[in-house]
Amino acid sequence: MMSIATHRLKINSVPLASWRVRLMAGIAVTLIALPALAAQTGNKPVPSPPVDFAADHLEYDDQRQLITALGQVEISQDGRILKADKVIYNLQTEKVFAVGNVVVMDKNGDVHFSEESELTRDMREGYIKKLHSVLADGSRLSAENVTRKNGKEIQLKSASYTPCTPCKANPEKPPLWGIRSENVVFDPDKKELEYRDATFDVAGVPVLYTPYFKHSVENVEQESGFLAPKFALNSRLGLSATPTYYWAIDPYQDATFSLRAFTRQAPLGMVEYRRRFENAEIELIGSGTYSNRPTNVAGQTVIQNEQARGHFEGKGIWNLDENWRTGFKTKLVSDDQYLRQYDISKEDVLRNEVFAERFEDRDYLAVRALAFQDVRVSNRASDQPNIIPEVIYSLYGKPGATWGGRWNIEASALGLARKGNGQDVLRTSLNTGWERRDTTRLGFVNTFNAAARADVYNVPQRDQAATSGQDTTSTSTRFFPSIHNVTTLPLGKDVSPTRRAVIEPTLAVTVSPRVKNNVDIPNEDSQDVQIDASNFFRADRFPGVDRVEDRSHVTYGTRAGLYDDDGSLAEVFVGQSYRFDDDNNPFPKGSGLDRQSSNYVGQLTARYKDLFDVDYRFQLSSQSLSSQRHETTASATLGPVITSVNYLYTRALEGTDLTDSREQVSGGIDYEFVEDWHARFGGRYDLSRENDGLRDINLGLDYKGQCLTFSTTARRSFSVDESGDSGTEILLSLGFKNLGSVGTGSQ
Repeated sequence: MMSIATHRLKINSVPLASWRVRLMAGIAVTLIALPALAAQTGNKPVPSPPVDFAADHLEYDDQRQLITALGQVEISQDGRILKADKVIYNLQTEKVFAVGNVVVMDKNGDVHFSEESELTRDMREGYIKKLHSVLADGSRLSAENVTRKNGKEIQLKSASYTPCTPCKANPEKPPLWGIRSENVVFDPDKKELEYRDATFDVAGVPVLYTPYFKHSVENVEQESGFLAPKFALNSRLGLSATPTYYWAIDPYQDATFSLRAFTRQAPLGMVEYRRRFENAEIELIGSGTYSNRPTNVAGQTVIQNEQARGHFEGKGIWNLDENWRTGFKTKLVSDDQYLRQYDISKEDVLRNEVFAERFEDRDYLAVRALAFQDVRVSNRASDQPNIIPEVIYSLYGKPGATWGGRWNIEASALGLARKGNGQDVLRTSLNTGWERRDTTRLGFVNTFNAAARADVYNVPQRDQAATSGQDTTSTSTRFFPSIHNVTTLPLGKDVSPTRRAVIEPTLAVTVSPRVKNNVDIPNEDSQDVQIDASNFFRADRFPGVDRVEDRSHVTYGTRAGLYDDDGSLAEVFVGQSYRFDDDNNPFPKGSGLDRQSSNYVGQLTARYKDLFDVDYRFQLSSQSLSSQRHETTASATLGPVITSVNYLYTRALEGTDLTDSREQVSGGIDYEFVEDWHARFGGRYDLSRENDGLRDINLGLDYKGQCLTFSTTARRSFSVDESGDSGTEILLSLGFKNLGSVGTGSQ
C-alpha cells in the first residue's frame, strides 16, 4: 500500500482525467445523486463538471486496487457537497463506498444523512443504509435502507415521510401527521413516491390505511390523476361530494372532469379544458344537470318542474403580431338562478365579448361586439342591449412636444340593439384636446386643458313607426367645446424628523356653452352619477358620453394631511362646486350636483401603522347640511383580534333603479384565541326602513399550521327563494402540505 498524503490534502477544480479524480467524480456524480432523490435527471450518466476534494489522508492499495480517503472527507461538485469519515473507491468494480456520518448537501437545499452508502459509478445500482433526508421545504424522508438495481426505480424499505418540522421543545415528539410504509418506490423521472400498504399517522397514531398511495416530492408541472374530493352541505342541495379527475393531455393542454353528487338534487357534471398555443391560449368551461328550480309567479314562489339546466363560459386571446391581438369572452346560462344555486358565480349581468385590439406607441384601436344576459331575479332586471359594434381609436402626442403640452384625438362609434321593443341607438363621437402642465416659481401647479367633442346620434322610434307605418328615425347632433383649468398650491412643512404636514388648496374653472341634454339624445351610459374626492375636479362629472356637464362652473376644495415615515397618516378633504347658471341643470336628483351649489363633498382618512385604518366619505346638503350619502370603511388589529366594518347610506338617484334610499352595515371579526387557531364571524344587515333585516351571516373556524390547514364555514343567506342564493351552507376544507386538500373549493 502506498500513502499519497499524510496531511490535509486539497485538490481543486480538477478535470476528469487522472485515476485520483475518478474517486471524486464517482462519489460526486453518483453517491450524491442517489440520496438526493430529486437531483437525478435520468438513467444515463451525464458529463460532470470539475470536482473539489479535501481529506486528512489519502491511501492507494495497488494490489487490491482501492483508493481510500480518510478523515473529514469533503467532496463538492456543481453546488453539491458530500462529507463522510471514510470514502473508498474500488477501481476494479468501479464501486464507491462512503462510511460514517455520511452527509450530502444538495444545491437545492436538501440535506441527506446516512450511516453508509454504496453505488456503482454508472449509477445503475446502489445501496444506502439508514437514510434520513431533510428537504428544502422542511419535509423529512427516512428509510432503513435504499436500493437501486439495473438503473430503474429506487426502492425504500421501512420508509416514512412527513412535511412537518420537528417540535423545537421536544424533537422526539411524533410529527403532526405522516405516511409510512414497508415498501416505497421512488421514480426519479417523475419525482414521485409510490407507497404499498401505507398507513397515515396523526400525532404518531395510525388513523388510516390504504393499499396504494402516490404523491410528488417536488412541484410537478403536470400529471394525470384524481384530485382530492370536495364536500359541502347546503340546505337546498343537501350533502354534496365532488370527485375530480385531471387529465394532463400534453405540456400545452389539459382538462378536468368533475361530478357533483347531491343528496337532494340530481348530479351536476362540469368539464374544463385549457390549451396554450405559441401565440394564443383558450379556456372553456361547461356544466349541466337536470333539476327543478324556484321561480316567482304573481308574487308567489313556485317550484318549476325538473328540466335540463347548465352553463357555458370561455375565454381566449390570440396575439397576431407585436401590435395586434384578438380574443373573446363568453358566459351563458340556462336560467337566472342556476349560477347562484350551485355556487358557480354571483354575477348579476353576464358579459359576452368578441374583440380585436391594436397597440402602437401611444395609439390604441379597439373593435368589439358585446352581448349581455341579465340574471338578476328582482325587478331590477332589464332588457340589456347588445353592442354591435363598439369602435374606439385614440391617439396621443408626445408630452411637451406641442406648445409645451400634448394633444389627443379619440374617435368612437357605438351601436346598441335590443331584442324587444326597447330603443336602438347608433352613436359616433369625435373628441379632440390639448393639455399642458406648468409649475410656477411660487409653487403653483397649473393644468390647462382645451377640448372639443362632436356627437351624432341616430335613434329609431319603434313605437311611433309601428303606429304610423312610417320611418320616424331621428338624427341628433351635438358639439361641445370646453376649457378646463385646475390650479393647486401644495404647501408642506416638516413638523418633526419623521413627520410632514401638507396642505393643498385646489381651484378648477370650467368654461363651456349650453348644449343638448334632452330626450333627443338618449341616456344609456350616464345615469349612475356618483361624486367623491377622486372625480370631483373633473371637467365633466357624468360617467359616460350621453350626458355632458354643460355651462360654466367652478370647483374648489382643500386637502390637508399629516404624514409619518412609518406609514401613519391623517388626511381630510372638503370641496364644493358652483354652477354660474341656475337653470337647465343636467344632473338628476340625488346626484349631489342637481342644485346651483353642489353638495359638500368630503373625505376623512386616518391610518396608524398597520394597526388601524379608517376611511369616511360623505356628501352634505349645501342648504341644510343634512347627510345625502356617507360611507365608512374601517379596520383594526388589536393583538389577536382583527376587525373590519363597512357602513353605507345613500339617497335615491333619479333615473336609476335605486328608487329608495339605501342603508346597510357589514363587518367581520377574526380572533386568534390559540396560536394558529382563528375564529371568524361576519354578516351584513340592511337598515332601510322598507326592507330592513339581516341579509347574510357567516361563522368560521380556521387552523393554519406549518404542515396542516383546517377551515370550516357556516353561512346563511336571507335573500328571496327564487334568487337561488338563499339557504344555509356548510363548507369544510382540510389541507395537507405537499398532498393537497380535501373539502370545499373555497371558504
